Amino acid sequence: MQEITLEAVLEAKERLASLQAELRNCYHLPLVSFTTNIPGPVKDSPTIRRLLRHAVDEFRSMAEGMGCSIQEERFLYRLTGPAAVLAVGGDASRLKHACVRLEETGFYARLLDIDVFDAGGRQLSRSSLGQPERTCFICPEAAVVCRRSGRHTLEELGRNVQERLLAFTAAGTNPWPKSVWDIGSWAVEAMLMEAACTPAPGLVDRDNAGAHRDMDFFTFQMSTSALAGSMFRCAAAGHNHQGFSRELLPALRYIGKDGEQQMLTATKGVNTQKGLMFLLGILTAATAYNTRNAAVTAGQILETVADMTQGIVARELSPLALKQPDRLTAGEKLYMQYGVPGIRGEVEAGIPSIRHQGLPVLKLALAAGLSLNDALVHTLMNLMTVVEDTTILNRHGMEILLDVQKRAKCIMDIGGMLTDIGKQQIIALDEVFIARNISPGGVADLLAATYFLYLVEQKQSM
Repeated sequence: MQEITLEAVLEAKERLASLQAELRNCYHLPLVSFTTNIPGPVKDSPTIRRLLRHAVDEFRSMAEGMGCSIQEERFLYRLTGPAAVLAVGGDASRLKHACVRLEETGFYARLLDIDVFDAGGRQLSRSSLGQPERTCFICPEAAVVCRRSGRHTLEELGRNVQERLLAFTAAGTNPWPKSVWDIGSWAVEAMLMEAACTPAPGLVDRDNAGAHRDMDFFTFQMSTSALAGSMFRCAAAGHNHQGFSRELLPALRYIGKDGEQQMLTATKGVNTQKGLMFLLGILTAATAYNTRNAAVTAGQILETVADMTQGIVARELSPLALKQPDRLTAGEKLYMQYGVPGIRGEVEAGIPSIRHQGLPVLKLALAAGLSLNDALVHTLMNLMTVVEDTTILNRHGMEILLDVQKRAKCIMDIGGMLTDIGKQQIIALDEVFIARNISPGGVADLLAATYFLYLVEQKQSM
């Protein structure tokens, strides 16, 4: 470790002052000067330099949001610690307020000193803005008081600095803001809860594999784990997008393709949740797109979904007559045969099955005292009464789909999961669907989406 002499410290201060004067004379604008405050003998390291650059990056984003222009940035890297000076077009007082906020943004931000000078070279203090002076690293006293009294040993300060640098390193592993983490987590929770609710007629649940021979409950856990990253990426895409919401869909499709491959790898080629990836990917992006500045309702999210997917049926399904029949997907064949637009039609219409059936019924079921499991099963059955489930339609045709809807309606008419007889009928329906190989997979996807929107509204109100 190279010793830092008093001469080196004074030289660094002189070089910084010289750089400030140079930029002030060149631009005649306010200056923002970044240095690091590192007690102890080691004042420069790769981590300390990253901390300073991170602070400059954060300030740059804040300045852009304030309509301030950065004319030039200069960095200095010395053993006495890194520094940066920015010439900024904007009001010096507003810039100082922004820098104070930046100095208070995290445990590690105490290691930063950010000074603001007006165009004439006058340094703005915290007190001039009615802000309290900075506190000590270790205790709540004013930093200047502790420094003058020598209240804390160099060893204590050194340990505190290391803790703050470790906190900065840990924070650097987080690529997304809290809203993206929240929305992505809610999407993953929705996927897990849909697979877990039991009994789910014909579907994989905790009791059996439903009308499936190639997957079970654990396959769905693997699939959801593989798709979790895609959910966060879709939320990040919505959060970062600055244009019209309808411009988001092409990027989401690329994320979805990556997610699909990860899912198939995890499940050894079994398609467990491809349709859900499409549906929840759009919903997470729409939610993040709307929640950048304020809380959002399910209705607003669904309106954004409709806008994002406007024209998708005409673009992707109407030209199918020109395609070779053997090259059509299952969903495309159903559109050609029955005119059923499937999930494309749902999202373009703003997912009316969730707006009018899924979400209101889930809320009422929970308000009536049903457990989350029973409320989800109840909502599943209600969705089954109205959804044109393309999984059923593809396997069995329109007659069986209508029969499924009729059976589900009869169960809901006797109370669904709200009554003992309704519960018994649902258990019996599970056995019927398993025997007849009926799997309402499209309804299951809409149940997960319903629960996701429920979580969005509930978590925002907490």
